Amino acid sequence: MHRHLDEKQGRSDFFSSVKALAFGFLAERLEGLTTGLGAHLIRPPGALDELSFLSACTRCDKCIEACPQDALIKADAKTGLAVGTPHIDPRRTPCFLCTELPCITACPEGALVWPTRPTDGGFNRSGPEAVLIGTAEVAPDRCLTYEREDRAARSCQVCVDRCPYPNLAIKMEFNVEHTFAHPEVVSEFCTGCGLCVFGCPTDPAAIRIIPAQQLN
Repeated sequence: MHRHLDEKQGRSDFFSSVKALAFGFLAERLEGLTTGLGAHLIRPPGALDELSFLSACTRCDKCIEACPQDALIKADAKTGLAVGTPHIDPRRTPCFLCTELPCITACPEGALVWPTRPTDGGFNRSGPEAVLIGTAEVAPDRCLTYEREDRAARSCQVCVDRCPYPNLAIKMEFNVEHTFAHPEVVSEFCTGCGLCVFGCPTDPAAIRIIPAQQLN
């Protein structure tokens, strides 16, 4: 009798485990399908993590309308479930890190929240300087400062000049020979605003923004 009950309990535990594994797998797949394409988009300042953002955003366009620089655009149908959600194309128009961040205050659903961000020094930043849209990354094979033939081009530092936090979020670092300097991004202070991408004179740009969703 006890053996029969033990066998039934064992089978029950087994099927419960299988169901849990299957549910976990499906949930993971669903999250991947939901966020996969959207994860390549550069979201507005203060955006929640991608899954939470897609759940909270009602596609009301209020953040888009509130942006004084017309930096926010709607995601097209190619982005799957992210269609209609706001994002930034820095080559078209970057985020200018408005002092009041009107896109955030215009959001009625909490999909965009006022940003705070800790530093390695242990203190918190708030507002525009705490924005983390993404992080800039330089492509040495396209950057003019790595140009071997045109010495004048190697003096380019447009990305640093356009940065709202020059010599903090991005700075020029000399090479080993101390002959030419190249741009170096400091991720702790980079907001991912894309002003560097917008200003880059090469085509395609020699610097890109890695969306915040891809940083973790």
